[in-house]
Formats: sequence, C-alpha cells, structure tokens
Amino acid sequence: MKVIRGLMAAAVGGLLMANPLQAQGARGSITGRVVDSTSQLPMQSVTVTIEGTQRGAITRVDGTFTLADLPAGTARLRVTRIGYTPQVKDVAVVPGTPATVRFVMQAVAANLGAVVVTGYGSQRKEAVTGSVATISADEANVGVVANPTALLTARAPGVNVTLNSGEPGAGAQIRIRGGTSISGGNDPLYVIDGVPLQNNESEARGIGIGGSSALGRNPLNAINPNDIASITVLKDAGATAIYGSRGANGVVLIETKKGRPGAATMEYETFVAASQRSNDLGFLTGTEYRSFISREIAKGTLPASRLASQGTANTNWEKELAQTGIQQNHNLSFAGGNQSTTFRASLNFADQQGVVLSNGFSRLQARLNGSHEALNGKLRVGLNLSSSRVDNDYLPFENTGGFEGGVFVNQAVYNPTRPVFRADGSYFEEGLGRQGVRNPVALANQVLDDGGTNRTLANVTSSYQLLPSLSVQLNVGTDRSNGQRNIYIPRISPAGAEFGGLAQQAQRGLSNNNLQSLLTWSPTVGHEIDFDIVGGYEFTDFDNTDFAAQAQGFTTDAFGYSRLDAGARPQPPSSFREESR
Repeated sequence: MKVIRGLMAAAVGGLLMANPLQAQGARGSITGRVVDSTSQLPMQSVTVTIEGTQRGAITRVDGTFTLADLPAGTARLRVTRIGYTPQVKDVAVVPGTPATVRFVMQAVAANLGAVVVTGYGSQRKEAVTGSVATISADEANVGVVANPTALLTARAPGVNVTLNSGEPGAGAQIRIRGGTSISGGNDPLYVIDGVPLQNNESEARGIGIGGSSALGRNPLNAINPNDIASITVLKDAGATAIYGSRGANGVVLIETKKGRPGAATMEYETFVAASQRSNDLGFLTGTEYRSFISREIAKGTLPASRLASQGTANTNWEKELAQTGIQQNHNLSFAGGNQSTTFRASLNFADQQGVVLSNGFSRLQARLNGSHEALNGKLRVGLNLSSSRVDNDYLPFENTGGFEGGVFVNQAVYNPTRPVFRADGSYFEEGLGRQGVRNPVALANQVLDDGGTNRTLANVTSSYQLLPSLSVQLNVGTDRSNGQRNIYIPRISPAGAEFGGLAQQAQRGLSNNNLQSLLTWSPTVGHEIDFDIVGGYEFTDFDNTDFAAQAQGFTTDAFGYSRLDAGARPQPPSSFREESR
C-alpha cells in the first residue's frame, strides 16, 4: 500500500508540474506596425485593441506594437486614431509562433464645423454671439503685400484701414467700428499666437524740415505675411471682456502657419513687381511758366526784370523725383513631422523700393514653429519663434508743411526754369546758405535718413488634459525690438546750412513679456448643450527705453552721422524709460 500510494503521489506531482508548461505553450503573441497610407511613415500613439476584451496597446515612435500572452485562436484587432479611418483585421494566434500584422491607415476629412479663435480659446462659429470677422491669409495675400495690415484692407466689414503715406511699409490707422477716444489711442490690440504685441513705432521719429516730421513706418513690417494662416478681428464688447481696456478698440488675432503630419515638404515662392505713380499733378513746365510771366508783364502786373531772372531749363520736378519702384519677395519654407511631432521653418527676404528717390525698406526674417504630443496626446507642447531685421530708407518729407518744407512741398513750389544740376555737376540751389526753397532732388539724395530694427517674437505653450472635459494651459511669450535711426542733414544743403550740418543718432528699445495660465472646463450636458468655463491669470510687463544724441556745426560732410564728436556744437541728449505692468 505504501508503494502504490507513493507511485500515485509521484504521478500527481508530475501532472501538477506539467500543467503550467502546457498552459504556457498554449499562449501566443502578435507584433505589428502601423503606417500612413500616403507617406508610408510610421504612426505613433495609435490605439490597438482586441475587440471583445480590454487588452490593447499603443504604437511606439516607430509605429510598432506588441500584444503578448494571448490565447490560441483568432483575435480581431482594431486600430484607431483621430483623423484616420479605423482598421480591423483578424489575426490567427498560434502558440509558440509570434504572429505579425501590418496596418495601413488612411486619413479622412472630419466633417467639423467652422471654428474661430476668440481670445483665450476657440468656439464654433455658430456659437459666437459677438461680432467676429475671419480672414483667410492665403486668399488675402494677393499682390504686393508688405505687412499684416495690408491683409485687412477692404476684407473685414467695419474695419477701416488708412495708410499714413504711399511709401513702402507705411504706417496705417486702423479703426474698428470708428474711433472711440479723443485724447487716447484708437489702434486695436494685436495678438500673435496668443502673445499681445506692442504696436508702438520701433524707431524714433525723424527731424522735421520746415514742418512736422513724417509719420513712422508700420511696426508690423517685421512680420512676414506669408507665415500667417488666418486673421480674426474681434469687434465688440466681447473683446473688452477678454482683454480688458487693451481691447477697447478691438482686437486683431493672428495665427501663424504650423506643420502637419506627413512627409517633409519644401516650398519656394517668389515674385518680382514694379510700380509707378498712377498720375501727375500737372505742374507748369519751365516753358509754360515763362509764358505766364510774359503775359503778366504785358498786363503790367509784373516788372520786365522778372522774366530776365528766370532760368532757361525746362524741369519737370515730379519726373525728376520719380522712379520705378522694384519689389522682390522670396519665401522658403520646410514643414513636416509625424503624429506626435510637427514643425515648420521658413525664411523670408523682401525688398521694396518706393516710387520716389531714396525711399524703401527691406526685411529678412526667419521663423520656426513646432509642436509635440506625449502621454497619449494628453500633453501638448508648442514653440513659436521669429526673428527679423528690417532696414528703412526714409525720404525727408513732411507730415504737415507750409511754404517751406521737405521734398514734396519743394516739388510743388520750386521754379521749373531751374536745372537739377549746375554745369560743374553740383546740385543747383538759388543761393548759398539757408534758403526758403530747396532743390527737391538734392533734398532726397543729400539728406541721409536710415533706420534698422531687430525684432524677436517668441512663445512657448503647453497644455495638459487633466480630465476629458478639464484642461490646463500655460503660455509664456516675449516681444523684443531694438531700433536705431540715424540722420544727417549736410551743411551744403539749404536745409542744413543754418546748423552747419546736423547729425543725430537715436535708439529705441521695446520689451514686452507675457505670462498666461488658464484652466478650461468644457462639460457636455445631454447631446445639445455644451459650454466653456475659463479661469486664468495673466501677467504682462513693458519696459521701453529711448535715447537720442545730436551734434551741429561740422567742418565737413564726409562723416555723415557716424562722427557726432566732430560737431562743434553738441546738443543736450534726450532719453526716457517707461515701465508698466
């Protein structure tokens, strides 16, 4: 009996040891890969599930996934990702032999309602109760467009755009539903990728010649219109509710282009254009002016000596000042990425000459936009970085002027019987020293007035989905610009003779730092009711500085504005600093 009992125990022990081996041998595994049908690139963060079970996996960076410890039989795999058609395949699980499978997902256009950006978030267009205008930059970027302001012209109802002048990159007065202040500013607030901008002139004003100086250039010249994806204009009290007093004159929200998942792409776009004056003002020619004087002498209203004092030239000062303005623009961009990381980089060079001598601007700008998703799409991080250099060539004309002024006043009043140049090649002037009228061509070419601005726009955004209906967002941005303007009015010019030559250098720095933290709750009640509750904190600080130095009384014009110390009469410098939070 003891022997039999021992044999039975040994048999049972052998069976107990064999069962785990048999169970392990009956299990199998599946390895697979998911790729995009268009680019054939691997897709990350794709959800893979076995229908009828809670088993699943998420694809890795290389698009692969693994499902282990599966029972023998047939497993129905389902792969899903937002923006792609779900795929289903039956895979045979054979113990001891790993099964392999490959999914090719096709992108599908989701039937989504129009969404507009409204301050600290976005809403469905039909749900917006305020007055909002949306402009597609691709449709508006037609012709010679120098800055984002031009994209607004005649494209948004209730938005009036008036250029300060006809020069390249000219500033503009933008009024959304008219002006709202008599003593304060009426310009709207500009927000680029969530960062409020300073709309102040980045370079100092010029020196008025016989009148007030011309208005400054557009501070948005530093932004390449080709990088803009859309523009949204908030017109009513909704803008004020979001942005406070800064939005009292309306808000212009600018979103830049971002990269998309797929194969990397490269685009190059260029154009060359020419512009001329559309018409002439019709001033008298030299011949017509002499004929007029002769008739007046015949009437007895002018002495005969008046005709003798006229010159023999027949100068059309409008045509002498005019030129064909050549514009060129070059855009080079790279974009691409995968399901978790996208990028777009661009480089722009633009150069535009005015239709008048010594007038124009050029821009060199580089931009990088990138985004990354992690933790199965719950965490999103984005970067927007732009750096630009804008060079301005200013023409000495006046914003307001009387009988004595800059180029355009003298274009109208200068004697058409006088030549542009003397016989020795120097510019013709009525006399030596200070003169009430000046040769407008000489003014345009002799007066040096150059400006340059370096501007950097950058912000980092991050958002995390705490719950399906609750998210937190952080946005840190900065807007910094450094501008310099150098002016020299030569001593040989009637405009600078009274000073013995005048040189000025002015520097201006604008700094704006911004921090936004938001908590957004978007619950859905039933099937037809949804709403957003947003709470947040925002901090912004401004630090603006300005410094200018001037000297007069030069013995030579050779140094231009480069040697202020060569002036015999240095003027008291001026400076200021303005801080606000």
